[in-house]
Amino acid sequence: MLDAAQTIVFGLALGFVISGVVSNVFQLVTNGQSVFHIQVKSDVQRLFIVGLIILAGPHILFRAANRSLQIGDWPASYVFACFALCVVWSFVLGFCVLRLVVA
Repeated sequence: MLDAAQTIVFGLALGFVISGVVSNVFQLVTNGQSVFHIQVKSDVQRLFIVGLIILAGPHILFRAANRSLQIGDWPASYVFACFALCVVWSFVLGFCVLRLVVA
């Protein structure tokens, strides 16, 4: 059984990795020039896209906050709040997967 520190570290790492991979899949699916582009015409396809956004959210939010930190168009409190939300979201995602695998 994992102790608390290992659970936090593995949950964060697993959440960031899953989010990064799904973010790349989301980019392939929504890019109009990609071979894997999906024309969203039904509710099932729309639900699939929303599911991808939920899983890819931490990576997308991290990239947006990092870009805003470099450009300086958001206040610092917004940027660091986005980073904090990204960490929590990644941990929740990774923890859910850990609970499914290590039961």
